[in-house]
Amino acid sequence: MAANRSLVLVSGTVALALGPLPDLDARTSLKFIGHRSGISHSFFTVVLLSGLAYVLFSNYPPLDLIIIPAVIGAITSHILLDALTVSGCPLLWPFTRHRFSARLCRYDNPLVNAAITVLSLFAILVFVLYS
Repeated sequence: MAANRSLVLVSGTVALALGPLPDLDARTSLKFIGHRSGISHSFFTVVLLSGLAYVLFSNYPPLDLIIIPAVIGAITSHILLDALTVSGCPLLWPFTRHRFSARLCRYDNPLVNAAITVLSLFAILVFVLYS
């Protein structure tokens, strides 16, 4: 039981650290990769990075139980949360460039960003304590 809690805690921490990974496109100087492009903010990215994590870590237990779910959770949640913003995300890239958006908030809203971070930390803590 304690080992499971430790795995969840470490995996959650790794997921929080990997969460900003799709936004590396905003930090690159390559002009053909724009921020929230399909290359970084689509379900294709989730599949690609999850597959890469599986290839790299599936033979190294218990790292596979930490890294693979963390990659899937971090990238998926980041992209879905970005889809809540006004600018949205091209979730089905490379099949279409249509940007899906719930138009609930702006991406640069510090209050929303802080609330999501705090709720994420709280959810990890509750899961670890009560699982």
